[in-house]
Amino acid sequence: MRFSIRRTERRHLAVGFIGLLAIMTAHSVMETARDALFLASLPATDLPWAYLAIALLAILELKVHERVLARIRDRRALLAASLLAGSFVTLGFWALLEELGPWAPFGFYVWTGLLITVVLIEFWLLLDDAVTVIEAKRIFPAIAAGGVIGAMMGSLLATTLLRITEPAGLVVAAAIILALAASTPFLWKVRASDSPEASVDEEEVSVGWLLRDSYLSRLLVLMMIGTITLTVVDYVFKSTVADNIAPDGLGLFFARFYLGLNSVALIVQVVGAGWLLRGFGPHRSSALLPALIMAGAAGLAFGPILLFAVALKAFDGSLRHTLYRASVEVLYLPLDSRRRDGAKGIIDVFGHRVGQAIASVLIMVGVGLGFTNQDFGIILLVAVAAWLATIMSTRRQYVDQFRHRLQRGMNTKPQQSLARVIENEHGDVRGELREELLRVITVLRWRASIENGSSPGIPESELLQMALRKKERATLERSFGLMGLKYPEENFALVWRGLRSKNVRLHAASVEVLEAALSGSVREAVLALVDEGETPARRARVAAAALGESIEPMSYDEAIKAMTEEGLVAKYL
Repeated sequence: MRFSIRRTERRHLAVGFIGLLAIMTAHSVMETARDALFLASLPATDLPWAYLAIALLAILELKVHERVLARIRDRRALLAASLLAGSFVTLGFWALLEELGPWAPFGFYVWTGLLITVVLIEFWLLLDDAVTVIEAKRIFPAIAAGGVIGAMMGSLLATTLLRITEPAGLVVAAAIILALAASTPFLWKVRASDSPEASVDEEEVSVGWLLRDSYLSRLLVLMMIGTITLTVVDYVFKSTVADNIAPDGLGLFFARFYLGLNSVALIVQVVGAGWLLRGFGPHRSSALLPALIMAGAAGLAFGPILLFAVALKAFDGSLRHTLYRASVEVLYLPLDSRRRDGAKGIIDVFGHRVGQAIASVLIMVGVGLGFTNQDFGIILLVAVAAWLATIMSTRRQYVDQFRHRLQRGMNTKPQQSLARVIENEHGDVRGELREELLRVITVLRWRASIENGSSPGIPESELLQMALRKKERATLERSFGLMGLKYPEENFALVWRGLRSKNVRLHAASVEVLEAALSGSVREAVLALVDEGETPARRARVAAAALGESIEPMSYDEAIKAMTEEGLVAKYL
């Protein structure tokens, strides 16, 4: 319930969905063309050189991208320009395919990797600025589904076109789609930054700055290890395919394989990705891909090569750009926009491409030593173990980033400690907390009954609703005081102030801290009670269910009677 899409989020969802769909449609067509052209002209052992070239050029590109980001404030224009320029360069490769000989498919392979890196960074930065972490958990999986559908549409288009043209014809189609995609960024309505927090200075942004930050350095390592693992997976898959498929059949094979792969990815995304991210959080959700890769690597090391090489690529293709990407993007949301801009460029470009370079060298050394694909399966097992360990190492610091954000954002002195809201001695804090939460639920039931049972514009009704909102706030504040007694290690006074803040990002930070600090039925009940985007009736119903209670709708007269017994009616009417 508390994860349903809100009216205010529908524009972000629709525009993000359309934009990523267009980008991934173009990339899917390019991907089919590049793989077919490369493996038809060059041996699979040249793939590590392409990976390495992408890595080195992307690191150089990072410096250019940092300067451009600093000068162009409207990220919509930047993304549109990147897509349009990508269209022209792609068309240029098509025009020079015959003149350049084997260098053309090699260069096109490298160009495809560079382009998708840039446009996805700019797309997610644009989206990160537009939403809070709470909104992201609701809409990121659905937006990622747009990417899956786009990839599937691209594969289907490539399959259809290959019946009437050569793989080179796909390059023209990709250029046209990129040009069309350039119009989508202007559909965004980006919210101006409303945070009073301090940001990192522009001159401080560097690899050294990032490595000194414990949280950001972990994200960098996460990107590098994940890239190393998936680059080895890509090499194992393509080298196995090249050994088993004739060169003239590669184009149709890749088109059909990617179509099937993206169809499975869409099913995974629609059926379970959103539920996993919302229910299990970004860390456990992002761990699913490496866990499956570990299972496939074990099969590759000790089982039939072709079967498990295909399975590994299937796991990669179905989860990397859907659940895994959405989960990792959420890990950036504790950061303020300036810090996120600096870190994301370094991590997504430098971390990704350094990881790709390391993987390239590793593959070339392995090939030189005569490693088989089964030997690479053992290497994958080691890499995945490190990948999972890195994901888990970010969990605590992720929540700490929100705590620090609250501390920076709350630049006034606390008015009052929540502990002082509790006047008497309390022995059974857990029992009293439950009773206080049930009282909040009761007040919400009264609110729902009064709002639904009275005519608008009646002064008495408006006074009662005002009284109930004050009662709800006071009772919930008392609940937070009891939480502070039960969990003394957490600063619930700061969390409460964040929840009452008009700054939407500080409010979202408080919710994230609550999710991490609380557990069990109390956690689910409190998260439902503080979710003011839902109606009082639904908040009461979900919170009561979390506490194991069932409640029935209350009539207007029943609510008035109960409020009269509490003295609220006489006090305010």
